[in-house]
Amino acid sequence: MFQKNAKPNLLEKLIYGSSQIGLNAMYTLFASYIMLFYTDVKGINPASVGTVVLLCKVFDGFSDMIAGQYIDTHKSKYGHCIPVLLRWSIPMMISVILTFLVPNTIPALQLAFIFVTYNLFNTIFYTIVGAAAASLPSYAADDPIDRSQMLAYSMLFAAAMQVVVASRIMPVIEFFGGMNSQAAWVKATLLFGVIGLVFLFLNVFFVKERVENDKPAENVFKGAAFAVKNKYWIITLIIGICANILLMFNLSVSVYYLKDVMGNLGLMGSFIAVSNVPGVFLMMVVPSLFGKISKRAMVLCGSILILVGQILFILGPSENTTWFLATGLIKGIGMGFPMGLTGALIGDCVDYGEWKLGTRVQSVLFAANSVGQKIGQGLLTSLLGIFLTAVGYVGTQDVQSATTVAGIDAFFKFGPIVVCIILGISAYLFTIEKDLPKMRQEVAERNGNA
Repeated sequence: MFQKNAKPNLLEKLIYGSSQIGLNAMYTLFASYIMLFYTDVKGINPASVGTVVLLCKVFDGFSDMIAGQYIDTHKSKYGHCIPVLLRWSIPMMISVILTFLVPNTIPALQLAFIFVTYNLFNTIFYTIVGAAAASLPSYAADDPIDRSQMLAYSMLFAAAMQVVVASRIMPVIEFFGGMNSQAAWVKATLLFGVIGLVFLFLNVFFVKERVENDKPAENVFKGAAFAVKNKYWIITLIIGICANILLMFNLSVSVYYLKDVMGNLGLMGSFIAVSNVPGVFLMMVVPSLFGKISKRAMVLCGSILILVGQILFILGPSENTTWFLATGLIKGIGMGFPMGLTGALIGDCVDYGEWKLGTRVQSVLFAANSVGQKIGQGLLTSLLGIFLTAVGYVGTQDVQSATTVAGIDAFFKFGPIVVCIILGISAYLFTIEKDLPKMRQEVAERNGNA
């Protein structure tokens, strides 16, 4: 099954991790600010945008499986994932720029444009590039520790890039012409997109695929069937959805909370820093803990910290800047575990699937990372849009009504509580790790006998 090639060294692992700089240079800008752009720059009704995004997710859910199946069953002399990064990264950058080119026309045509461009970027191009990047460790490394380290490094770079984008995007937009200038948003997106391409192409030239998938599923439906039969993949998918909903509260809902409740959008960079930087340092340590502390225990610990931080945020003077950032720091430490370990959890699901079902379907299973990310983002974006309309939000107004402000305040405070509880329960149910050595031994014996 495995090609006996050299293991990836530290430099190669770090270069792989930098692929998340490439992805997040585009995706964080899109995820954090696209809703604000639609509502406040283009003046589009939030509920209408939320409904369109929800419709997009119907297509988006299938695209991840198709992308994973395509990667598993198509190979060139450079491997399964590297050719995808080479061919699809530039179209991905172009497609994210298109999402900010909404024309000045009637609302129906604007919503149609949003539907097409949102799907073009999120459902098609980002999906296949993200799936290739997520699957690459399973093709680059045989050893589960190497694979987990590569995925952990990728989350380190992802968190760092999210901080950079969140803290620098508004100054960059102001430099190009100001928040109300559509051209400024397009130029800023182009700048971050070009930066992202550099790091994606570093992976093309310096990361090697060493592991072959000898038994891919024959088609996407069989691949999906193998995935849903893998109970730990389902649990990991739920963990990923919850973690990304919580992340979107930080990246997207916080934009409205800071702008309309606290009246200080300039805090966005500091808030994302305290929410993400702890995770960056945490993920530098976590790879050394693999094999010593279970990933399940670390995710459980993270969910408890997030819950504690959110409760303290609610009980204290939450509109006080110091308290807001201090409780954000607690939640940020907690977030480092589920966000950084989702990929490593899926790596274990791959091994379980081979033991249980006789096939690895690596990319289909690793698509859970992207599925969780996009379902989490889509659900919260849709709910946020509908909620904003329900509480009377008007994007073109400089000051919102008291009812609207109170609604945004409640949504930002109490929404994460429910999600955090589901995250903790899901982590508790992930009990696979203690049985993995036995499973791997049985698979090795099975393959040896074959």
